[in-house]
Amino acid sequence: MIKPTLKDMHHVIAIAKEAGAVIMEIYQRDFTVEYKEDQSPLTEADLASHQLICDELNKLYPHIPILSEESCDSFSLNNENVFYWCVDPLDGTKEFIKKNDEFTVNIALIQNQQAILGVIGVPAKNCIYAAVKGEGAFKKEGENELLPIKVKPQDLDRLIFAVSRSHLDEQTKNMVDDYQGQMLQAGSALKLTYVAEGLVDIYPRFGPTMLWDVAAGQCIIEEAGGQVLWANNQQPLTYNTNSMKNASFIAMNEILKNTVGA
Repeated sequence: MIKPTLKDMHHVIAIAKEAGAVIMEIYQRDFTVEYKEDQSPLTEADLASHQLICDELNKLYPHIPILSEESCDSFSLNNENVFYWCVDPLDGTKEFIKKNDEFTVNIALIQNQQAILGVIGVPAKNCIYAAVKGEGAFKKEGENELLPIKVKPQDLDRLIFAVSRSHLDEQTKNMVDDYQGQMLQAGSALKLTYVAEGLVDIYPRFGPTMLWDVAAGQCIIEEAGGQVLWANNQQPLTYNTNSMKNASFIAMNEILKNTVGA
């Protein structure tokens, strides 16, 4: 692969749909919950989705390494500028356990530390968000056609903020108050998709996230006309596997005065 194409995007969409079907089979029955060393939850759905995605990506792209949340301890790159897949096989495991439907499958392709292809599947809602750098961003609901999506025009008097259902912090609340905005709560990478399809203006995240939480969503937002910037310097997020934890960022349709670089 020299440059990902819409054909590659469709391959990854198919993989995300398959993973979503596996996840939903487990979601609709009883399942056990284990806990990792950092006390984050792990279910059989996380592991089944991880195995399916890795198997399918390896079949189609055997020379591209895969960084998945469920195998990150064994991942290493000699060159940070080569291609690699960045995968969260089940983003929002807490929401999965609560059975509130707000969990996703995130698959991104990274090159030169930038997300250049992104797919986010929402299994419980049977929809997919996808983008390839330079080709636009799309949403697919059920068996319908892919339709282009765009960020919404910004209205400073009616700002809508996506906020975390599980990690809502005081800094985020203060920002919403400063702009007299409205809040829309959601779990997982759904908050990123809400920016991309124009449901919200801005998603600030001042707590830690990991590469696989954000990479796919960043590509989709950028191709939809928005941006995902580090909160401290107004530069687009980059993905360096030597430090898999992301610092604070803000995803938005347009830059708001005093929201970044303050």
